[in-house]
Amino acid sequence: MKKRGQLTIFIIIAIVVVAVVLIIVFYPRIKMIISPITPSGYVEECITNELEKIIPIVSESGGSLNPQNTIGYDGRQVEYLCYTAEYYKTCVNQQPFLKEHVEEQIASYIRPVAEKCVNDLVSDYEDRGYSVSLKRGNTSVEIVPHSLNVRLNSVITLEKDSTQYFSGFVISRNSEIYDLVMISQSIVNWEARYGDSAPETFMLYYPNLKIEKLKQGDGSKIYIVSERETDESFTFATRSLSWPAGYGADEPFVK
Repeated sequence: MKKRGQLTIFIIIAIVVVAVVLIIVFYPRIKMIISPITPSGYVEECITNELEKIIPIVSESGGSLNPQNTIGYDGRQVEYLCYTAEYYKTCVNQQPFLKEHVEEQIASYIRPVAEKCVNDLVSDYEDRGYSVSLKRGNTSVEIVPHSLNVRLNSVITLEKDSTQYFSGFVISRNSEIYDLVMISQSIVNWEARYGDSAPETFMLYYPNLKIEKLKQGDGSKIYIVSERETDESFTFATRSLSWPAGYGADEPFVK
């Protein structure tokens, strides 16, 4: 009897574990059936969850998903937005169109996500007896003041008792990434032209921002531009007008 009781408990636990796994895997579709939401609401929720993941990743690495020319900082690789390997020379701007670059990096991550979201949406409505027509369009990302917008130009037509037509979807997320990227671009321009920048000057004109300049041993600098209220940040590296050890402006001259 004792062994049978233990076996019963194990079976119950196994059933619960399987049920939990199935709920996690099929939650979006279960939610759609139990509490139907509009196609726009479904796509917005689906993509917003992924935006929450990818924006910090891109922002903390200098604006790229897979940064190439990098320096290690705080356990991650940060991309140089302005760089020269030589001493005594100002750096070369590596991303002259930084905002557009960041937009495309986020878009390249979101596109397959958006495709899966739309596919799941179509399957959900077909399971509920709808006739669904889908015309796929491109997906783009736009960074504007106080917002990041994802545009899906897919067109969906639903037919059952009536016909519903959805021409494109726009998902907006409140974000200060526009200011962070544009100020970062200005700092990079100063580094490329003069070999350095003065964060305090930028903060004087933009008191909502905090700018940290962290000098590294090889002459590189790590910049962290953050928004004081939201704690959003953008991190990048530069190496410009570097001096050999003993000859730097902050070190005594040694012959």
